[in-house]
Amino acid sequence: MALEKTQRLTIEKALPEGRVFFDPEKYPDYNRDATELIYYPDALFFAESENDIVAAVKMCRDLDLPLIVRGAGTGYSGGALAIHGGLLVSVERLNAIAIDSKKKATVVGPGAITGDIMKAAEAVGLFYPPDPASYEESTIGGNLAENAGGLRCKKYGVTKDYVLAVRGVNSRGDIVEIDHLSPYGLVDLMIGSEGTLFIFTEITLRLIGLPQPGKTIQATFGRAVDAASVVAEVTAAGIIPCIMEFMDGDAIACSNQYDPENRIEGGAAMLLFETDGINAEDEAEAIMSVCKTHSPLMLRTTDEPKEREILWKTRRNLSNAVKNTAKIKTSEDVCVPPSKLPQLVAFVEELGRDLSLRVNCYGHAGDGNLHVNLLGKTGSDRESKETAEGINRLFKKTLALGGTLSGEHGIGITKKDYLHHEFDKATIRFMRRLEKCLDSDGILNPGKIFR
Repeated sequence: MALEKTQRLTIEKALPEGRVFFDPEKYPDYNRDATELIYYPDALFFAESENDIVAAVKMCRDLDLPLIVRGAGTGYSGGALAIHGGLLVSVERLNAIAIDSKKKATVVGPGAITGDIMKAAEAVGLFYPPDPASYEESTIGGNLAENAGGLRCKKYGVTKDYVLAVRGVNSRGDIVEIDHLSPYGLVDLMIGSEGTLFIFTEITLRLIGLPQPGKTIQATFGRAVDAASVVAEVTAAGIIPCIMEFMDGDAIACSNQYDPENRIEGGAAMLLFETDGINAEDEAEAIMSVCKTHSPLMLRTTDEPKEREILWKTRRNLSNAVKNTAKIKTSEDVCVPPSKLPQLVAFVEELGRDLSLRVNCYGHAGDGNLHVNLLGKTGSDRESKETAEGINRLFKKTLALGGTLSGEHGIGITKKDYLHHEFDKATIRFMRRLEKCLDSDGILNPGKIFR
């Protein structure tokens, strides 16, 4: 919606001069996220303090104006898009990082880059494990909003497992502090709420000791189902590697095209494992034994940092590699029990045969989190219809396998129309009532999840 003159004057008076802008088309990066959907806010504000956030919330309440908080815009569900206009508040400048080595904790701002937090911890011999693929650019506030996982999630857990306390601003403009021992599990409630309940201004994270590095193992297979079966068998055997990643044959082809110098020769699927800790050697041997029972085309291992980085470069580049091959990329992060991964992978292959779209998948195999990509060549209406059909079939299959619609990307706007497939009416009604209690005026990030 277009701002009235009186609204614009109110915003200019309420927020610091020089940090609020009414011409969002001049700042295109803030009008989109990784979905590449575009929505324009009525105004863009760069917050630099908690008081800025308080002022913005109170002003938006007075004007009945939506307020959307944004970190780095790396999300895949449209969670940080201003779909109803309003004030888009960037927290990228709230990026302080303070490490307390004695307490094995760090206090960070919501705009701190996840990779910078990792580096700061490792510099003093500590470790922050959650590592979403976008860790070099995503912000910790965005990670909390979506409860991001990452490659290490099977062994070390996801973002919520490391949050000790949060401080922030509620929908009334009050400053609230809660820790992991607060009644009602309030910290966990705020994590994964996608900016609809609370605005983080300070986050306290638990750190752990830096683990002993182990081995990196790369294996390729002639059939994708063989690779998925290895994942299921490794999990069933009680082996918990630090990382267990899956990549199908078409994803391999995308990677080879994107980075010819680090080609993966042949194979309908690839697995990438990493072990660490005191049992790293034994775990690596056990994993290789399981791989060998499924006739790998290639099986190699290394503990050399330079060789390890070469093996990892393929996986880290994968999102961009896949995106580079298509005009339109739609990525869904469904999650099933690891024992059902072979069935899900087989279904993705079937989907690729049935549709004219290019379809591939990769993901965090350790917890059954598969990123399924539907790639359009032209962006035509026909491709859009096929994409919608493919997503609908994928979600139904995922739920039939006992899975969930999102492993770490969140619901946002891209999945909210499918929420009723996973949750019954009573459950959705309960969630809506909860949201209404905490944001009665619907100011915070409206239009996301189910509203």
